[in-house]
Amino acid sequence: MSEDNLIKSIVDIVLNEQADLRLRQDLVNITCRLTMVSDAHVPDTLTRIRVLPTVAVVGQNEPVTRAGDRNTLLEIYVKFLPRGGSDYKNLSAIGKLIKGLPGVKIVTILTLNNKKVLYKGKPIVI
Repeated sequence: MSEDNLIKSIVDIVLNEQADLRLRQDLVNITCRLTMVSDAHVPDTLTRIRVLPTVAVVGQNEPVTRAGDRNTLLEIYVKFLPRGGSDYKNLSAIGKLIKGLPGVKIVTILTLNNKKVLYKGKPIVI
């Protein structure tokens, strides 16, 4: 085996090994507004979102808005690994997971990968 072939073989092996270490698809970044019960505990809610399946990162964009004794509004970003299928299907799935958490009443998806998102001309509200 010539030196050039040996180098080419080594490069191929290294690139193939690195390919196995990389994700096959990119994370999806969404921004959403949560409407929660008035006495919702935001740090606990964010922790619960972090442990949901497919979720990689969760953060808070804006300060919490508490409307007296009515609702608590929280704007967050969530990065997650989509399971395949359409964007709407993935957004609905992650929205339903978040809505199922204690104290969360409504999930409104605002952006998808930093672009405003609508479904049939209307915001996605779960």
